Amino acid sequence: MGYPVILIHGMWVTGEAFKRVATLMKARGYDCVAPSLPAHDASPDQPLKVGRLSLKDYLAALERCAAELPDGRPPIIIGHSMGGLLAQQLAARISPLALVLLTPAPAAGIGLLPRRNIGAFMPWMLRRPFWREAYKPAFARAQRYAFRGLPEDRHRATYEGMVHESGRAIFEIGLWPLDRQHAAAVTPQQVRCPVYVVSAGRDWLTPADQVRKTARLYPQATLRHYPDRAHWVIDDEDTEEMVHSICGWLRPIEQKQARHGTA
Repeated sequence: MGYPVILIHGMWVTGEAFKRVATLMKARGYDCVAPSLPAHDASPDQPLKVGRLSLKDYLAALERCAAELPDGRPPIIIGHSMGGLLAQQLAARISPLALVLLTPAPAAGIGLLPRRNIGAFMPWMLRRPFWREAYKPAFARAQRYAFRGLPEDRHRATYEGMVHESGRAIFEIGLWPLDRQHAAAVTPQQVRCPVYVVSAGRDWLTPADQVRKTARLYPQATLRHYPDRAHWVIDDEDTEEMVHSICGWLRPIEQKQARHGTA
C-alpha cells in the first residue's frame, strides 16, 4: 500500500483538476485521494448549491475525508490555490506527515486582493450582494488569470471543466477584514510537520510575493520558486518535474516515519 495523500483543489474546479498530479504520484508509489469540495459538481443547479457555502463548510468536509482514509498513517496533504489555504487549516487539525502548498491562496492577515488579480473577479464584485452569489469567470478572464502558462489549445477544454465558486468563500479570502467568522484564518503554530511551498513568478491569482509571506509563516518551510510559471502548476509543462522534486523532498520524511513511527 502506498503512502496516503489528500489532494485539495482550488476555486472553480473539482477533484478532477488534480488528475495529472495524482497519476504522477501514483506512479511513484502514492495512494492519492482527490475529493471534490461540497457542491463542486457539474449539475444544473450547482451555482445555487455552492453560492453561500463557507470555507468552514469545505474544511469540515475535508476533515471527514481524512477521517475515512483506510490507511492509519498520517497523510500527506497537498493543496493548490484555495486548496492551499484549506490544506493549512486541515493540517492544523489532523497532524499530517507533510504539507505541500502549490501557489496557495493567502490566509487572513497576509493581504487583500492584489491589483494583479482583482480583474479576475470583475464585474462580479461590482454587484450587490456579490458575496451571496456563485461566480465563474468568463472564458477570457480565465485565460488571462488562471490559464497563463498553459498551451492555448488546452484553454477551452480546461474551462469546460470549471464550475462556479462560492461567493462567500471568495469574500472570506479576498476581503477577510470584513469577515466576522474569520474563516480564512490559519494557525501556523499548530502545523508542526515539514512544509513545502511552490510559488510562480507569472502568477496573477496568487502572486509570488504573497506566497512568500505564506512560506514565512512556517519556520520549517522549504520554498521552491519557478520564475517562468504561472498559477496552473497542477497541469502545465513543468508539472512532472515539480512532482518529481516534491517526491524527492518527501522520501526522507517518509523514511523517518517508518523508522520512528513519528513525523
